[in-house]
Amino acid sequence: MKYKTNGDEKMDKKLYPGISLLIILILATAISGCTDQTQQSVFRQEETVETVEITDMLGRNLTVPSEIDNIVTSTGPYSILVYMLAPEKLAGWNTFTPVDHMLMDKRYTSLPVVGSWGAAQTANYETIIGLNPQVVTEGYTVNKKGQISEHVTERQEKFGSIPVIAINGSIIAIEDGDDTIEYLGQLLDCEEQAASFINFRSSVLNDIENKVGNIPDDEKVRVYYAEGSTGLKTDPSGSLHSEVITICGAINVADCQLTPGMGMTPVSIEQVAEWNPEVIITTDSEFYNSVYSDPLWTNIDAVQNKRVYLSPGNPFCWIDRPYGVHRVIGAAWTANVLYPDLFSDTELEELTTEFYSEFFHYDLSAEELDNLLHPETEASA
Repeated sequence: MKYKTNGDEKMDKKLYPGISLLIILILATAISGCTDQTQQSVFRQEETVETVEITDMLGRNLTVPSEIDNIVTSTGPYSILVYMLAPEKLAGWNTFTPVDHMLMDKRYTSLPVVGSWGAAQTANYETIIGLNPQVVTEGYTVNKKGQISEHVTERQEKFGSIPVIAINGSIIAIEDGDDTIEYLGQLLDCEEQAASFINFRSSVLNDIENKVGNIPDDEKVRVYYAEGSTGLKTDPSGSLHSEVITICGAINVADCQLTPGMGMTPVSIEQVAEWNPEVIITTDSEFYNSVYSDPLWTNIDAVQNKRVYLSPGNPFCWIDRPYGVHRVIGAAWTANVLYPDLFSDTELEELTTEFYSEFFHYDLSAEELDNLLHPETEASA
C-alpha cells in the first residue's frame, strides 16, 4: 500500500520491517560470499608458497620457503657474505657506514640498517620482523675444546614462526668458512657464485703463501697495527683484528695483552718506539693524516721511511672491522705493501677490479680504482 505526503509517493511504513530484513539478508549473503572468496583466495595464495625441509649447520630440522628472496642476518660478516653471494636477497644491513662516494649500487646502499647481535648488541627484533624476512641466520662458534657457543634458541623464541637458521660463524676469519659459504650458496640458490668466491679466495691465499711462506724470520717485515685517532691502540698476534699481518708473512711487533671482542689494546708511544716497526698499517684516516707531522712519531723507522699505509675501506674496510671473508682482498693489499718486490701493483689492480665486479657487484672506473688503492692524499703529499 502506498500513501502520499506533500505530493510524493512513499512506501507504507508498515512494510519497512519486512523490506529491511530482506535487504539485510541479501547484503549479508553478498558479504559472506565476498568474505569466503577472499579467504579462499588467501588460502590458495598460502598454498602456492612451496616449502622444503632443511637441516641447518647445527643439525636442526626446519621448514623454509623453497625459494628464499628475503633474508636477514645477525651480524655484519654474515650480511656482507649474503651481499657477495646474492645481493638481491638481502633485506637489510646489520651495520653500514656510507662514505661520500660509496662504491656500491644504490639499490644496496638504500637498504635499511637493522643492527647487530655482535659486540655492539644493537639489533631490534621488532625492526627485523617489520621487514617480513622469510628466514634469519644466526652464527655459532666452536672453541678449541669443541664447545659450541650459540644463541639460536633465543632468536627462534623471539622470531616465532620465522625460521632461524644456524650457520657456522667461522667466516669471521679471512681463511675459514668454506663450509658456511657452500651452505649459504645452497640455501640461497647461488652455488656457482659461492664456488667462484671460494676459488678466488683460495687462489689469492695460495699465491701469498707461495711467495712469503719461506721468508726467514730475521727477514720478515716488522709491522705495527695502529688503531684509533692517535694510533696508540693495537691488536697483537693471535687477534682476528690483525690477522692479515700473520697471513702475509710478517711479524706483528705488538707485545701486549690481547683484548677479547672489540680489541684495541691501549699502548704507549714509548712502547711503540721500543718496538720500532718498519711498517705501520692503519684503518684510521685521522691518525694517518697526522702521523708524519706528529713529533711523537718522528723517530719511528716506519715514519722516517714513509712506510705508513692507510687501508682501503670502501664500501667495507679491507683488513678489519667488520670481520669477514671479504677481507681476502685486504690480505692481497697487505702483502703488496709489505713485500712490494714479491707482488706487483698491476696484479693487485687486476685482483681488485675482479673482486669488486664479481663479489661487490660494482665496476670500478680507473679513477675509482686509483683512489681506492692510494687513499693517502693528505699525509704523504
